[in-house]
Amino acid sequence: MKLDDKPAEPQYREALISMTALYFIEEHALLRPNQLDDAKNSLQALFLHTSGEETMLRKLIDILKTTKQIHQSFASISNVLAGITRGVQTVDGKIAACKQLLARLTLSAEENAAFAGPFLSFSQIFLEKIDNFEKNMHQYVQFKETEARYSSIYHIAIEARERLKQRLAGVLGTRDHGAVESRIRQNVVSSFDYSEAESNLQFAQRDARNKEEEILAQLEDIRVMCQMAKNPKMRDKTEDSSSATVSSYSGLPGAEASKPKVEYDDVFKFYSTALHTYPRLLQLKEIVLELFKLYQNSYGMFRLDCNNLSKAIDTMLDNSEAYFDAKEEDRDIQTKREKLKLIEGLIPFLEHSAAAVTKDEVLSYGKFSRKISDIISEKRAPWSHITEFLLRAKVQAEADLSTRL
Repeated sequence: MKLDDKPAEPQYREALISMTALYFIEEHALLRPNQLDDAKNSLQALFLHTSGEETMLRKLIDILKTTKQIHQSFASISNVLAGITRGVQTVDGKIAACKQLLARLTLSAEENAAFAGPFLSFSQIFLEKIDNFEKNMHQYVQFKETEARYSSIYHIAIEARERLKQRLAGVLGTRDHGAVESRIRQNVVSSFDYSEAESNLQFAQRDARNKEEEILAQLEDIRVMCQMAKNPKMRDKTEDSSSATVSSYSGLPGAEASKPKVEYDDVFKFYSTALHTYPRLLQLKEIVLELFKLYQNSYGMFRLDCNNLSKAIDTMLDNSEAYFDAKEEDRDIQTKREKLKLIEGLIPFLEHSAAAVTKDEVLSYGKFSRKISDIISEKRAPWSHITEFLLRAKVQAEADLSTRL
């Protein structure tokens, strides 16, 4: 095929688009082999199969997203942990921005001593605390999952041992033909021991309980730090009432929040006082107050996260087998969603580029090819998230078409 200035024949224009799509589909396994064979016949067949696959994927995702409570439990746990991670990342990013602003201001030693130094130290400590809180929450979920597994094993062992006892209490089990039979029967009963499962469960419960106490202590420590980033008029009046609030909202039953022993700088007072002496610090007002609010919000959200996590974990413990099934199924949903996202980009690309087949009949093959590349590379197009894949597929299609006799 010669790439001259003659208008490209319609079949070549259609072939370029359809083969680009086909290479993309094959690379990501978006259609079954028999569907691919059919789709190679025409651009319309390709579009129909792709649209049908999109519809099927949506249906499969809806089926997988069952309304069982246990599946909602896994989603809740995942959302809580993801939310905590996002919160820590937000604080980290804002503190980094504040450091950059302070560096540009080149504050004097007096200004640093009056506010910037204590504030940055306070912020770094706060960031470390919420970072550790996030890690502990992930570990806590792992401990509770381990507890759920051992709890399930323990109850299965008890039920199995009970069934064994009932079986041996029957006619054949009680018939005694001598010392050998008695010894065997005794060995069978004694060897089927659930003490190991019970011990594993107790250790798992202890690990989870210890982690609960650590998390509650961390949460209380974070709360106390947040008090120092508040207007003194808005602070909690008594330690007893505030500690009780933490326990009631933490959602981690069986653990008591311990009061922190560390005292923290009153950064809110430091800033309000320093402003009178060093007016230049007013340039920090927006980002400092934003960080103060972010600290308050972080603590409040973490407290709610603990409560929501506890409810989801209670559901998990009630039906651990279904929980772990749901966890595996969630991966299946994720895979299908990723595939659906690719198809959601391919369909509008096919619709848009197919119009060029009949619209630009006077273009030579080379110019038509460049037009398709421009279409693929359009910014903010519905297929922009698959641009790289489409361009790679187009290169393969070009190579195929240009070497045909």
